[in-house]
Amino acid sequence: MRLFDRWRSAEVPADVGAGFWAAEAAAMQRAIVTALAGAERARSGAVPARLELSPGAEGRVVVVWRNVIVGFVPPDRAAPLRDQLAAAGKGTLVAPGSVVELGGQRRMWVGEGEPVGEPPADELAAPPTTIFGIHLPGTTPRETTTARRWVLAVGSHSWEVREGTDLDVVLLRRRLAEAAPGSTIHVLVWGEPVAIDLGSDARVTLSDPVTGEVEVLHPR
Repeated sequence: MRLFDRWRSAEVPADVGAGFWAAEAAAMQRAIVTALAGAERARSGAVPARLELSPGAEGRVVVVWRNVIVGFVPPDRAAPLRDQLAAAGKGTLVAPGSVVELGGQRRMWVGEGEPVGEPPADELAAPPTTIFGIHLPGTTPRETTTARRWVLAVGSHSWEVREGTDLDVVLLRRRLAEAAPGSTIHVLVWGEPVAIDLGSDARVTLSDPVTGEVEVLHPR
């Protein structure tokens, strides 16, 4: 379970023209693979995906699949989608897409039909394992595959994270508990900075994707 339907806003179809490749596949590999179901990871062909487009930092448009950030709209395609996001208001801008293996990487195609053209060059390197942006040397995939999973939700946005790999849950709880009212704390989730505004009434929760149990971190 990665998303609670009662939190969904109305869906607004995005106009993505003939489609495009999402940018930053190298940095998003771990996120894309995590979003794939077990059977889909073994699949040789394209995996259909229902994508959401959300506003990101510095004017970026974020591509989200199954509550996981899996890429970014290329800069040359972002302006019209920013306009569509503004027009959608509280609605969720959605687009069809697919996950395609290309050049040894999983890549996100945004749009209908067969992917065409060359993917944009990556600007971000594949990130090392981090907790709040701090590199953890010596951490191996074997050490992190059994980590407990959570769904972190901040307002209308949410991500599936692994404890101790993608998120230090203990530190997050402490920072929220110790923060002054109205302050903003910053965390890094899947390599994307996330600002948590404690001056708003937007809920911050941790949910167990297996049991569905929800822990409300803000407001208290």
